[in-house]
Amino acid sequence: MILNFVKQLTLGILFSVIASWPLIAQTFQQISTGPGYQRQSYVDLAAGTEKQVPNTAWDIAFTVYGQQDAGIFINESAGTSMGQPQAALELYDARTSDFSSQPNLDSIRNFRLYNRERNWFYGAFNERRDTTKQTDYGWGTYNFATNQVVGNAVYVLKLRNGQFLKIKIESLIGTTYTFRYANLDGTNEQVKTINKANHPGKVLAYFSFATNDVVDVEPSTGFDLVYCRYTTPQWDSINKVLLQYMVTGILHGRGVQAAKAIGVDPKTVKFSDYQNRLHSELDVIGHDWKTFTGSGWNVPQDRVYFVKTANNRVWKIQFIDFEGAATGNAVFEKTDLGVVSALEAPQAVGLQVLTYPNPVRDRLSVLLEVPSSLAREAQLEVVDLQGRIVNTVRVALVEGFQLLEMSAAEWVTGIYALRLRWPEREVFLGKVIKN
Repeated sequence: MILNFVKQLTLGILFSVIASWPLIAQTFQQISTGPGYQRQSYVDLAAGTEKQVPNTAWDIAFTVYGQQDAGIFINESAGTSMGQPQAALELYDARTSDFSSQPNLDSIRNFRLYNRERNWFYGAFNERRDTTKQTDYGWGTYNFATNQVVGNAVYVLKLRNGQFLKIKIESLIGTTYTFRYANLDGTNEQVKTINKANHPGKVLAYFSFATNDVVDVEPSTGFDLVYCRYTTPQWDSINKVLLQYMVTGILHGRGVQAAKAIGVDPKTVKFSDYQNRLHSELDVIGHDWKTFTGSGWNVPQDRVYFVKTANNRVWKIQFIDFEGAATGNAVFEKTDLGVVSALEAPQAVGLQVLTYPNPVRDRLSVLLEVPSSLAREAQLEVVDLQGRIVNTVRVALVEGFQLLEMSAAEWVTGIYALRLRWPEREVFLGKVIKN
């Protein structure tokens, strides 16, 4: 059987990447969601490992990687049993800000919310936000006077066992989220807090209503890909409408970018032809690397994905096997293309930069002169020498001079790289020393 055979194959050839000659290793990696798609798999490409957790391990999750992030996600994964889908979590907008009122289920059934799988900044709880307002997080609004995000929305959550809860994210003050939940009639009310500082190096902090506590989900070393079940819009050609379907697929980790090459020869396709097509949307790989033919699963062999991880290492990935719900197993061939960089110099894109103070102790200021071509939303990121993102600030760039600021108080002493990131490009702003 291919799954037992491919794990033992390893090939090596020499290849040049940016004036160096590392060994390119072509290896095979098996990942799995388990029989019936009952698990989520957090994948590390370099280590060739995965951490599997049950779909039911967590229910909602809060972003914890930066100071201005306030994304909140629901766990959309749901397995199958005897070919039938199992119950999934469902989130609804209760259309009120009053937690004391009892939501009317009939009146909110058309207001179900989903994760968009676009990025790690906004989840289903953020879907109510006004995208034209940087201070609007959907579940709450940022208050400049108090430097807090204050909740203004109540939601209804249907658990996998059919129980309904109402939930409100009360605030994000400093690094601490506060949220409350109860039965729809207000009984059994609970108030919980989650502190970002307690989850260093993680993307999300995961909460389970079954345990009434946070749970350990992500690998301690981070992850590049998530192999799991999630919902995504699919076009119903018969009824001419978009419907939300549960699919089995691959999502990116934070800071990961990918490009899809279709109709190519996997042996000869070059990353240089797709380097400018890298995108940060979480579902570039997605679910369509396999198709169901009626009698079984087919994996097209003219499709390759280039994946650039957060530390700028590029992998060429070709899926070669998928066994469906019987085992949940998938196999891909991966080729390590080495460390590359798509970082551009500020002058090359018409950007002028001044950072101060440098060395920095408590607060870093970044003065930019922004050309009109870059005047849009971006991410200002601080990266350590290991390629790990230690801080992120979401910024709305405007043409002309602009001052950006971020706290450096929690950085450890050392040297950091400062960069601006858009979905299609990255600009290196310079090095910053923390004293």
